[in-house]
Amino acid sequence: MLRLFLPFFLLVFSAHADDNHPRPFSDEADARAEVNAALARAAVNNIRTLIVFGANWCHDSRGLANHFAQEDMQTLLTENYELVWVDVGWRHRHLPLLRDMGAYTIYGTPTVLIIDPDIGLVNRDTMHTWHTAYSRDHADVVRYFQRMAFTRPAGGVVENSRTYARLVDQINEWEAREGARLSLAYLEMQNWREAMDEHYDRAGQDDESTRLVTEFQTVEAAIDAQRNRMRQDRSNLYTQARETVRDALFELGSNLTPELAEQLDASAPEIELDYPDYSARTWPWEEEGWAF
Repeated sequence: MLRLFLPFFLLVFSAHADDNHPRPFSDEADARAEVNAALARAAVNNIRTLIVFGANWCHDSRGLANHFAQEDMQTLLTENYELVWVDVGWRHRHLPLLRDMGAYTIYGTPTVLIIDPDIGLVNRDTMHTWHTAYSRDHADVVRYFQRMAFTRPAGGVVENSRTYARLVDQINEWEAREGARLSLAYLEMQNWREAMDEHYDRAGQDDESTRLVTEFQTVEAAIDAQRNRMRQDRSNLYTQARETVRDALFELGSNLTPELAEQLDASAPEIELDYPDYSARTWPWEEEGWAF
């Protein structure tokens, strides 16, 4: 019945997915217990925890699992990571766990978090980039996880300034607020999906069922568009923050030095980022009196 309302891109991808790719995600697993155990083992062994939030229906989640199944990656993972697979269903499962690990919501599957025992999440900039895992070159995948096994978050003069850090805090506040709304959309869509079971088979035969299924598909497509937009907006905000602080530094001097950053920080400049406004987007469950 699900095939009646799955987004078109999922149908296309599923048709081309390799059925031999692993299916490592389980909706019966106690994800929080598995993650906590992995974090504890990683701390004892002084290695990092690699948490993959994905689903077996997802072309790219299984694509990443297939990369991981190759001999070179097996060796790399065994030596450097505690690996945990977390099933997110239709992006509605284990969202509190995702937030606790350092991500405000899920934009696509898989979402990959790498946790260091001492410094926490180390791949904040790239954790949301694995929705193209199936098509990634295997050598690039290997290089990424080799690097992330030891790399510590760093940056240049701009990224290490307090001015930039304040802007990042503001971006985090924006993402936490908008991410909570997007996460609620995933949960409500799943509730709606389950409430509509009786209508799927009648779609095309019964007018009311057809209307409900069409409405569901329309909202689901809008949520897909919003999550992709928000992922891009998040990336744009970080770029905007770096460029704005860089330009402010160049107004003070021609060489980007720590001393110049200290001068900028001391002046406490008022920098305003151009945050996207999603207020015009309302979901059905945000309207008074709406019911499934």
